Amino acid sequence: MRDKVVTIIKKHKLLTAFVIAALIKQLLVMGLPIHIVPDSTCDDQLLKDWAFSMSRLKWTGEFGTYTFMKETGFSFFMAVCYRLHLPFIFMITLGYSLSCMCFCTALKKIFSSNICTFIIYFVLLFNPVTFSSSVLQRVYRNGLGMVLTLFVFGGLLHMYFSVCDEKIKSLVCWSVFTGLSLGYLGITKSDTIWILPFTGVICTVMFGILLAKKRNFKSIPRYLCLTAPFAGIFLFAHIVGFCNILWYGYPSLEYYGPVIDNLTHIKSEQADDKIPLTREKLKEIYEISPTLAGVKGKLEKAMDRYSIYDTCPEDEEVEAGWFGWALAEGISDAGMYESCEKANTFYKNVYEELEAAFADGRLEKAETGIQQKYYIDTAVHRGEIVERIQDIITYMNTYKGAYTRGFTRKKWVGSNAEFELLTRNKATRKLEKYENDYIMKGWIVFPDHDVDTMEVYVEDQDGKQFAEVRLQESKDIYDYLKGTKYELDDVQKCRFKAEWDIGNENKSTEWYLSVYQDGESLVRIKADKEGFLEDEEIFYKGAVDTFIYREEQERSDAQRKRIVGRLNSIGDIYRVCGQPLFWLGLVSYVVLTAVVLKDLRKKIFRYGNAWLTATGLGLSVIVFAAGIALVDLTQCPVVDEMYLSSAYAVFISAKLISICKCAEAAIEIMQERKNNHIVKRYRNVKYL
Repeated sequence: MRDKVVTIIKKHKLLTAFVIAALIKQLLVMGLPIHIVPDSTCDDQLLKDWAFSMSRLKWTGEFGTYTFMKETGFSFFMAVCYRLHLPFIFMITLGYSLSCMCFCTALKKIFSSNICTFIIYFVLLFNPVTFSSSVLQRVYRNGLGMVLTLFVFGGLLHMYFSVCDEKIKSLVCWSVFTGLSLGYLGITKSDTIWILPFTGVICTVMFGILLAKKRNFKSIPRYLCLTAPFAGIFLFAHIVGFCNILWYGYPSLEYYGPVIDNLTHIKSEQADDKIPLTREKLKEIYEISPTLAGVKGKLEKAMDRYSIYDTCPEDEEVEAGWFGWALAEGISDAGMYESCEKANTFYKNVYEELEAAFADGRLEKAETGIQQKYYIDTAVHRGEIVERIQDIITYMNTYKGAYTRGFTRKKWVGSNAEFELLTRNKATRKLEKYENDYIMKGWIVFPDHDVDTMEVYVEDQDGKQFAEVRLQESKDIYDYLKGTKYELDDVQKCRFKAEWDIGNENKSTEWYLSVYQDGESLVRIKADKEGFLEDEEIFYKGAVDTFIYREEQERSDAQRKRIVGRLNSIGDIYRVCGQPLFWLGLVSYVVLTAVVLKDLRKKIFRYGNAWLTATGLGLSVIVFAAGIALVDLTQCPVVDEMYLSSAYAVFISAKLISICKCAEAAIEIMQERKNNHIVKRYRNVKYL
């Protein structure tokens, strides 16, 4: 058995090295907490709620303000992980390791040595973005988007290198895999259009290769395989549309997009390039659109709320990146989102009123040319977009924001427990400076007992009292329980905070909240970090928000700091080497290009595939950076590793392919010269 294992390892050395490195990565992130972003109503919170709803087979739940506003792919992924009890951080890390393997096994075709392939894999695997707080730790779609992006590029390269294989099986498998990856990526992140140029070009090149080498009837299946990546996009889009129709009666809000388009293209005096519709102009539109005027009050309040997120919050305007959210939220607050049909009818009426105003001249539509649309209509704009692209490239090279965090924000909200339940990972907050051994916070209501006369204590399992619990004002809980059987006056005073020391007492005891009245024990309910123990005989409602055993928490915090410290130390290496590696990659690419051009004159194509791969990946990153720069200049700030996460691996690959292939070419050239020199000396030898 041992000999068989050794034989397999020797036969698959590269794969074995891949797996060992991936296991090391899994061990490094073990114990890493999730990073909660409080009040992320239309981001983390929304996708979390959708995931729970999907896990109950109820699609995205009740129709509401943000239905159709985000892609559903991440929520579906989380629902599956939740049902299978698979931890979020473990699955994203595993998925990324597999995507690196998929991508790098395709690169074996362009290198003569497995060492180069492993170097690229290793650098990709441990790039600090893959364990940063806004990508791996945050319960949002960034990590999954990064995984799917690398799967798409890897699948396309595998298709390219197997398009003319004698057996078609490999091409079919990789084309289906690529189609599924690209399709699923499309319903996970909307900003994936930057991948399509690479996809289109590589499929066109493959089509040309087939025309040159496989021009026969039997090769028709090979040609059909080239359509799989695009078929995947349409397949997943139609699946989501079908589910929307099944659940809401409509595939989307048909008139929402046209209304946004009309409102953001009205000719007016704009405050700046990021403001598509000024507040002053919006007031004029109320007079033109009676339907929109009907929600004026709520809409103005929503615009006020979103104006603070702008680059210049003091101007009270709403930038393009937030305008759609503000419009939907204001209209929803006015009661127009009671059903999908009602919301669609509302938008349809607004659309028709705006179209009528355009037709009779009351409003004038701003004509936006291609150059203006892409912010290259003036020398100033062209200079700005080039400068912003350079900033993005520098930002990515330096891994500026790619840091791991040990704690979530100081604000501790009730929804954290839901994130922990969904992800099977813990969210931790920094321990406050308490002097006592135990700290417990939460709220509890006993409807059968008078809050003004009862006394509440923390007791151990033997009934020894350690702290008196004083119930405090809790209007937030009262508002939360409105409309339920717990809507009682006592609920306005149900929050508590208890601290106690145990001294030399038994540290393994269980803890209870005990209710007394006139010295008589009425209720005793177990409490720990998991919450209150459910008991059918006790009529109560409550939650434990915080339960800390200080000694245990301090040990846990110290361990977490060590994990974060190790990961950030890896990140520091990348931050130091980032810029030098970029310039080395650029120089290597120039040299590689010169070698390829020189070889082409001799009709040699030794380094052609490596050069084409590096060029394709590099151009994809430039297209991506240009798109991010455009959004940053015209909508809202997006130069952040959260938005850039999907492109880091592609960028790293483009640099390393150039460096490794250039080094490999240099070694080969030196070896050729050495061999030629030996042959020359051999010919000059005079035999006696």
